[in-house]
Amino acid sequence: MSSFRLTERMRARIHSDAIEHLAERYGLAEAQRSALAEVPVRWRRGKGSSCFYPRGTRRFAEPHILLRVPPGVSVRWNTYRRARARFTTPPGGIELDVRVLATAVLVHELTHALQHGTGGGVRRRYSEVETTENEIDYVRRAAPECFAQLVPVVRAPARRPAARTSIRRAADAAPATSALHALRAIVLRFAGTFADLMRPATPSPHAPRSSPRRSRSPRPTGS
Repeated sequence: MSSFRLTERMRARIHSDAIEHLAERYGLAEAQRSALAEVPVRWRRGKGSSCFYPRGTRRFAEPHILLRVPPGVSVRWNTYRRARARFTTPPGGIELDVRVLATAVLVHELTHALQHGTGGGVRRRYSEVETTENEIDYVRRAAPECFAQLVPVVRAPARRPAARTSIRRAADAAPATSALHALRAIVLRFAGTFADLMRPATPSPHAPRSSPRRSRSPRPTGS
């Protein structure tokens, strides 16, 4: 194929493949499947980001999807890097057929519609992990040779809690050690003072003899 034409027939094929993929993946009932298929899609040819709008805009009074389809036959595919999604595209992306890419991106945006509760389903937490997983799963089925080029996302190693515990224990022990040293110094100081008080006083040989004070002497014992 020398060129890719975004005809009405091609749009219908892309849309149908995306709906069928999600209906099978989630086991959607016929009513939910129909409601998801009725979400309006604005098709744009050109580079840029696609998006799901959970609220109406000037052109659409209800939630809708803007889907941008890049020009050319093939395009570089790039995904979010989420550890829980397990895989991501390598730096520079992966060469992917533009039709497969458009369908994968539409799967991504329709997953956001499901998270919003489209079709009467239970609203789920907004997450780019779930959308990325569904996008990757479609590429796995439609283009397994491209899926094989994905690289695993390696989680950053967690800090070792034992090291933090050791540091905390050392910090807690420091004040206790300082208090013990201070208490020991106080005990030694009082011990030295008590020893000085119990030692008999010896007058210095050069000290002059003091004269008796004129005061009443205490009554001697044993007289």
